[in-house]
Amino acid sequence: MKKILSLLMIVVLVAGCNKEKTYKADLAGTWNVYKYLLYNVDQTQQFQNQHAGYYITFTADNKFTEYYTTTFDTVINGNLTADTVTTPIAGTYTFTNNDEMIVLDNTVTAYNLVDTVYVPYTYTNERKYTIFNLTADHVQLRNDSSQLYMSKKK
Repeated sequence: MKKILSLLMIVVLVAGCNKEKTYKADLAGTWNVYKYLLYNVDQTQQFQNQHAGYYITFTADNKFTEYYTTTFDTVINGNLTADTVTTPIAGTYTFTNNDEMIVLDNTVTAYNLVDTVYVPYTYTNERKYTIFNLTADHVQLRNDSSQLYMSKKK
């Protein structure tokens, strides 16, 4: 009985040490949001309208790229035209809190209007999510205000 208990403890220790490796392997790939909750209220349709075509790709070397389509109005030769742009956002990710949280970091360039000139500046955008139900084809990411339910593209 003592041998079985000792062996079980070793297996649990080894499995715990490889959790990040397992997370990276399961997370690697491209994911779509199929459900989005904001303050526990289903806002999936609003998310899909605001972030049309959204998907995120994670790689095993701790990098991610998010893609979404933005629609905006442009005036060309006096005519109002709806334009769409697919915007990639690239960054890195890490696991924290005993690999129960994922932190997404990316550099953002923004512009301040100074007198009559737009002056660029950069800052790091950090987002933290608690990871739930990570499997080879499903993951749930949760923060204080939102929950993303995602499935892996095949």
